[in-house]
Amino acid sequence: MFNQGFPDEFLLLFTILIWVIYLLVLFSSPKNKVNQWCCICGFILSMGVLKEYIDIGGILAGKWVWIFGIRYELNHFLNSILTSVLYYLSMPCVMILSMYFCRLNATKPRLFSVLCFLAFIPALVFMLVYPWAHIREFYRKTPQAFQIAGIYNLVYGVAATVPMLWSLHRERENPQFFQRRLMCVIGLLPLWYWLITLFLFHLLELKKLYKLWQGNAFILLFIFFYYVNHLFREGIWGLRLNREYFDWSEEASDLPGNILYLIHMLKGETSKITCCVQMIRESGTSGTEDELNIIEHSAKHIDDFVQRTNVYSRKITLMPEQVDMYLLFQKTVEKWRKKWNGQIIIEVDGKNPFLYCDYHHMEETLSNLTGNAIEAMGESGILTLTYQVPRRKIALIQIADTGPGFSREEALHIFQPFYTGKSDAVHLGLGLSYCRKVVNAHKGYIQVKSRTDASHGTTFTICLPLDYKKKGKKQNHESSYSNTDCR
Repeated sequence: MFNQGFPDEFLLLFTILIWVIYLLVLFSSPKNKVNQWCCICGFILSMGVLKEYIDIGGILAGKWVWIFGIRYELNHFLNSILTSVLYYLSMPCVMILSMYFCRLNATKPRLFSVLCFLAFIPALVFMLVYPWAHIREFYRKTPQAFQIAGIYNLVYGVAATVPMLWSLHRERENPQFFQRRLMCVIGLLPLWYWLITLFLFHLLELKKLYKLWQGNAFILLFIFFYYVNHLFREGIWGLRLNREYFDWSEEASDLPGNILYLIHMLKGETSKITCCVQMIRESGTSGTEDELNIIEHSAKHIDDFVQRTNVYSRKITLMPEQVDMYLLFQKTVEKWRKKWNGQIIIEVDGKNPFLYCDYHHMEETLSNLTGNAIEAMGESGILTLTYQVPRRKIALIQIADTGPGFSREEALHIFQPFYTGKSDAVHLGLGLSYCRKVVNAHKGYIQVKSRTDASHGTTFTICLPLDYKKKGKKQNHESSYSNTDCR
């Protein structure tokens, strides 16, 4: 198994995986030196996989190149260069990464500069003793050269790892400890797997384990998912992504940009009209009062339209809190008690009367639904507001009326902006669109059932996740919350 290794196509994917992982590391915080040098180290370590792919795949076999008057077989030439980069330069770069990780550049800048220079001296010596252009042939003739290179890399690996772990241990109470630990995992885990396989093959001469280094592919795959997982949770090295869920099967409820532009224009023009009306009145022109009243009334109506449109079309920002649904229902129907002759029934789950939601947006939503229901029923009828918790994490709000109902065709469009069944100038057709936006912002959904036959009536059902993140003192309202007549 270890003698055969992966096929050449897999080695190419292996190389790309390394590049993707360490480009993500760089992208997380491009200006951070630790991220920069972690990315450099990752790319240098990928040279081992890349040279293996070029060698096994044979994509450059039989091709030659002239450099400084010397003719090289391109396949062997690239193999020698990539091998020298991997064995000579990877560990000095890891040393620089370690020094940046330990903040040596900030605490002791002079020592940092000296150590950066000294870290590359052994690499320069190796390049002089074992020329980079012929390293493949040289190592075949002198096997102990690989042993020396293996010892060199192991010593550097220990010298880079110990300060990093010690620095991590000292800062375990630091708020950034978790992020720094992630860097150690992603930076050191694949490095030490490579160093161990290097030790087994070159120093212990376990030739059967020649391809064992390719097991690093599984470690890097784990690191990739490890990175992505933290990217969407606590964030990683200055970058955090947020997940946003939306119902792609429904039509968008946001207003198009051209309509918003038109609303902005109307707002400006109505202010001019109002100003001109005021100036005409102040001038004392006779015989114009009726016409000015009509103009002023029209301008006011446009202003009301603009104001309500802005309220219902803007982005929903939630400020959730623990809400007593019985009290919210009471406030919602309060304005209808004296001017409507129908019956209002409130039913609230006595064991779970609380809902974690935005109070003001939810109040406006329920006000829209109850107002529509009462207008549909006319002077009398039965309006029922119900709050239930049928399951531990689900809450249901229902607004039911005994009105004439509406057709299935109308039900398909009622949540669309500016759709209304009324022909007056008061109803804009934005109320139900706004209701759906509020419910969607709470990660829930709203649906409607309506009948126009003998058992007429309409029921809006809002399904929301029940969230008790802020637990308050709960009281048992069962005796007063069920079947309450608020007529």
